[in-house]
Parts: sequence; structure tokens; C-alpha cells
Amino acid sequence: MKLARISVFALAAAFASGALAHADDQKPIRHLVYNFGVTIATTSTVHSSGIGGDGPASGSVDYHGGNSDTGTIVADVMAVQPDSGLVVRISEQGRGTRTSDPTMCVTYGTGSVLCDMTKGGPNEEEMSLLRVLGRDFVNPALLDAKNHWRTSASGAGGTETNDYTLDNTNGDLQNISFQRVLDVGGAQAFNASTQGHIVYNQKMTVPTSMTEDTITRKNTGMGNYDTIDQKMTFTLSSDSLAQTGH
Repeated sequence: MKLARISVFALAAAFASGALAHADDQKPIRHLVYNFGVTIATTSTVHSSGIGGDGPASGSVDYHGGNSDTGTIVADVMAVQPDSGLVVRISEQGRGTRTSDPTMCVTYGTGSVLCDMTKGGPNEEEMSLLRVLGRDFVNPALLDAKNHWRTSASGAGGTETNDYTLDNTNGDLQNISFQRVLDVGGAQAFNASTQGHIVYNQKMTVPTSMTEDTITRKNTGMGNYDTIDQKMTFTLSSDSLAQTGH
């Protein structure tokens, strides 16, 4: 199940496909492997007027569903762009249905991500990981007096705000809590609210673990709506730079 909840940061599209194809031919400068887990619980709330003897009584009825998967995500850093963007080839191998072919993307420290969507693009868990792989994701110059920083964007009928707080530092590891709110209008309007936590290795400039819990609510018309609770976990299992002692 791929949800229509991609960030406005990640509404991808046309960028220099020739340059990305060239990068794809090169040997990765860094090879990262993450173990992931995804659990999705859905609730469809259907309201009834009670008219008609064969239907439900007046009120609402909830229908429940969901699925889950675990596996690995491979993120190969292929190049660094002059504008500081990291060119990343990302792919996913799930034990169930959440598998995707390698996709070329560019990720920035601001959390913005652009991907080649010609073959369907990455799954949501891949996009979540790409958000925090950009250079200078934790930028001390952006921290306020409360060790907080914010990123925001708008476009294509949607707005997104991310609030990050550096809770504490233990050696090279930084504990970061974050909240994200995504509002999309139009015919496919929905609202998504995320609570999460990152353990970030400031020396190696990558997250070593991350959790996200996102509640999405979508109005399906006639007073009916869908509620989706999507939980994600990520744990770094392999880093080629750490293995070579860099």
C-alpha cells in the first residue's frame, strides 16, 4: 500500500536526467544499509442516515484494515552537487510487498528531496530516510536559543512544516525529536501529523536510528473519512565509511 502522503518537499520531477544517469554509472562514494519496519493501520468511518432497512442504523460504522512489512533500504551516495545536494541511489527490499527498484534522488540538508518519478518513485519509508540524509541536516547555525530549528515549504496546493529539537548530545550521538504537519487541499485533500525521534551521529553525519508515527486523515465525502496510522522504524546496519575508518 503506497499512500498519497508524499511531502510537498518531495513532489518530484524534472531535473537533469542526463547528469543523474552519469552519476548512476559511477561507483558509490558511500554505501548505507538500513533495516526498516512499517506498520499501517487503516480505519474507514462511514456515516449512515439509517434510511433503508438493509443498511446500518443511523450513525457511523468503522471498518478496519492494515498491513506491515520489514526489510532493508540501501542508500548509495553517488555524488555531491555544487549546490550541496547529495545524489543518492535508493532501493528497498521488503519481506512482503514493500519492494522498489533503484531510484536516483537528490537530497538537501533542508529536508527537500527530488526524485526521478518515471518508474513510480521511492516508497514513503525511503522518502522519510532521504529527508535526513542531506548534508548539514543538523546545522548549528540554524539552532535558536532552545536548540530548535524549523523548515517549511508550500506548493501544489499543500503546505508542510517541520519542527526539530536537539534534546541532548551524548558523545557523537545527538537525540532529536521532531514534529511534521502536512496539509494538502483540493479534490484529494488530507492532513498528516507526524511525531518522531532521530538518533543522529554528528561525526558520520547520518542517522543511526529513527522512528516516525504519522496519523493521516482524509475526507472521502458525504461525512465519511479515512484515518491511517503509519509507524516506521529505521536502524543503520552498515556504513561503508565507518568500515573503512573514515
